[in-house]
Amino acid sequence: MNRPLVLGLALSTRSWRGALQRHCRDHVADVSVTLVRDSRDAIESAVDVVMLDDDTSWLSGPSLTALREAGIAVIGLFDPLEADGHGHRHLQRLGVDAVLTSSCTNEQLVEAARASQPDRETQERFAELSVIEGDRRPADARQVLAVGGPAGAGATEVAVALAQLWGGIRPVLIDVDETHPSISRRLGLSVHPHIVTAVESLRGERVHADGTPGERLEDCLANRAIGDAKLPFDVIAGLASRDDWSLVRADDVSSLIDELAARWPLVVAKLGPQLEDLSRYVDRHAVSRTVAARATRIIGVCHASPVGVLRFVDWLVDVVALGTDTPIDVVLNQAPSASSSRSQLEHQLREIAGDRIGSIVVAPRDKKVERAAWDAALTRRGAFLKAIARLPLEETVVLAERSAPPETDLEAGSAESTEDAEVAA
Repeated sequence: MNRPLVLGLALSTRSWRGALQRHCRDHVADVSVTLVRDSRDAIESAVDVVMLDDDTSWLSGPSLTALREAGIAVIGLFDPLEADGHGHRHLQRLGVDAVLTSSCTNEQLVEAARASQPDRETQERFAELSVIEGDRRPADARQVLAVGGPAGAGATEVAVALAQLWGGIRPVLIDVDETHPSISRRLGLSVHPHIVTAVESLRGERVHADGTPGERLEDCLANRAIGDAKLPFDVIAGLASRDDWSLVRADDVSSLIDELAARWPLVVAKLGPQLEDLSRYVDRHAVSRTVAARATRIIGVCHASPVGVLRFVDWLVDVVALGTDTPIDVVLNQAPSASSSRSQLEHQLREIAGDRIGSIVVAPRDKKVERAAWDAALTRRGAFLKAIARLPLEETVVLAERSAPPETDLEAGSAESTEDAEVAA
């Protein structure tokens, strides 16, 4: 006996969703219905077909690609009486598997779902072609490192250092911090384009006055505003202002992260310092929470002081509450020189956090970090970079191509060579 068709229904304000759900429950034995919040939820729920509206909030090109790579067909519904047929054109432009009107009967919708269900051979062939012809990495090779910690712990510096150390494979660094977006300012990059531009480009919403398509994702990478030294990694800048946090939705950023991970060998995402669940009121930290839950590994940054440990533990509680089993490594940042103080801090972390954290790396105070921040440059070789390079990421960063080893002597730009020589002297 064949297993039931698993039909995923996106949340909808139209009446078809509730009516179809009741019809399948009461009258259709071979169709199992489940509600899905976004494309990732549909993939994790192992649905066969997703049915959604033309105005579904997470409907975009990357989300459809992710669903197809997972072997899931997509049926789009539109109301012909709304927006002068815009919904129909929008669904056709995105390329969903079938386009229907929301006035279809329940029987017609069920029949369309059965007809759209792809067979296993077609699913595997599509996934193979999407990787080979589309130059996209397989799903199991897409790596996202999320870097976060309490405010002031140094997560920005650690995120930049990780992107710098893995510069041999040219990763992409994205700032998803809704509270203190700082990557562009730290590296002397232009504020625009930024994460909102990238999200809009994926959704196909940016169109020029002459009707031509707007920016591609590659056009949304940050550019130099100070100096001309080239970075060994690409950057998607964060919000221009923390007051713009409502301009980005968590599901859109999730699709953006998935697309970056499919096209870049490694994604380093700098999280916001707050991960508390405020969804009952206003989901202020939804983007950082979603990216943390999506990450393949999390790097937590803890200021190496007794108070810093307490603040880090509070942050860690919010990470654990996400319900993910993602490995968490810790960087004890700006650690004192006394070995007894370091050992005491490490012991406190182990005693409080237990097995929830993996490795602990101690990063000492390094004047090169402070100088690089003032110069909006990369940190030069020193104790800080050597400590970050000790994070055990080689086995976690499973890349589609052979990765270059971490580099601890990356130059910040030839323009600074003379100054370094003077300092060394």
